[in-house]
Amino acid sequence: MKGAIITMIIIGVIFAGVYGAIMVHGGEAKVSTTVYVLENNTKVQSITPGENVKIAVEVKNEGSTSFSLSGQVPVFAYANIYLDNGELKKIEEVSYTSNHVVCHVVNLNPGEKYTAYIDWSVPENVSGVVYIEAWAGSAPKANTTVMTKSTQAAGSYGSSDVYVSTDSLIYYSGNTVYITITNYGDSDAMFQAGFEVVNDAGTVVYSTLGSGYVLLHGGDSVEYQWTVPSDLQSGIYYIYSGANGESAQIYIY
Repeated sequence: MKGAIITMIIIGVIFAGVYGAIMVHGGEAKVSTTVYVLENNTKVQSITPGENVKIAVEVKNEGSTSFSLSGQVPVFAYANIYLDNGELKKIEEVSYTSNHVVCHVVNLNPGEKYTAYIDWSVPENVSGVVYIEAWAGSAPKANTTVMTKSTQAAGSYGSSDVYVSTDSLIYYSGNTVYITITNYGDSDAMFQAGFEVVNDAGTVVYSTLGSGYVLLHGGDSVEYQWTVPSDLQSGIYYIYSGANGESAQIYIY
């Protein structure tokens, strides 16, 4: 096996977003940030060069005490845009700021959310994978990725040499399944991030597919984990990647 250098582009995540989290106030407030892209108020996983979209920066207080997000209304938000074609290359910075603000402390009580929206005009010359890092107010940074539609149409990335493996063949309720997806080919492979678990009858029992894209160079791998639910029936299960029809077979007692 070639040396595995993990290149993760999800992260992800457009549909679910990749989030950052911080603990504040003695660990009582847990604040997370999720980033995703909207086109006509719909979450998307791919963008078209030249179109206008919105970068949504959603902050949620998942803790048990109030969190001070900002000392002004509206809350300012910022995003760094990168191309990821093997390495990150920053192409621009965009933000949501206002000339008219009100000095008012924006607090998020437990369970509350605040979403800031950044207008972004996608450059005409963008192609490949776009990596977006964004944050709002005092909340932590988070990131997500999208793929340009021109890249999808070109079909410049293959995934026929991508295979799935696990750390064992047999698992029991509560065990953690360590899943490795590896590109054994010589060229880059791009496909949906995540994985899905299918039982012997062909029913999907768990899936994280649709949460962005992953780009693996030749010899690279990406790793995931899945905990076997206590109510899952014993039997043969198959783990698929978003790359192709190849799967890893496991048995659950």
